[in-house]
Amino acid sequence: MDKNAKAQRAFVDSYADFLFSICIRYAGKKSFAQDCLQESLIHILNNIHKYQDKGKFKAWCAAVTVRKCLDWLKKEKRWQAGELGEMDEPFQNENVSYRLEIQDVKRFMETIPENYRIVLNMYLVEGFSHKEIADFLLVSESTSRSLLSRGRKMIQEKFEEEKMYIIHKGDDTVEKKTANSI
Repeated sequence: MDKNAKAQRAFVDSYADFLFSICIRYAGKKSFAQDCLQESLIHILNNIHKYQDKGKFKAWCAAVTVRKCLDWLKKEKRWQAGELGEMDEPFQNENVSYRLEIQDVKRFMETIPENYRIVLNMYLVEGFSHKEIADFLLVSESTSRSLLSRGRKMIQEKFEEEKMYIIHKGDDTVEKKTANSI
């Protein structure tokens, strides 16, 4: 194995898990995420000379991976661009206080339709603006905001459907209860 192949193997070994976590958030299914990861790794390795030392290499790899995932979704016709009507942000029920754990949010994210999941990931996880999301997905900024709002509402509803309540004990421990276990 030559030095270049060894360097590529070291890159894959170092970054594959991190990049796969991005792919699974967008693709939703492991098999699709593996395809996205493969395309992302190939693109990064073939275009590594384009990386400009204007930030962290890991962030550049993540941005490339997000774009490759979105390209893959478009190519597979899994993303359907379309306009939604204006929608106000859903109001929070002030009488109910939930503390969502990361694993709960990830689990609920897997259950919502892909177009909402993509916008939630782009906005909340990757930090894209609504303008950037709109430009990339070929929708209006208001559609991006509506998808985000509706996606958030769907996750909240899924959480409420499972009737998961968080019990805060005096010693700062937290216990999850479902309606059946209360």
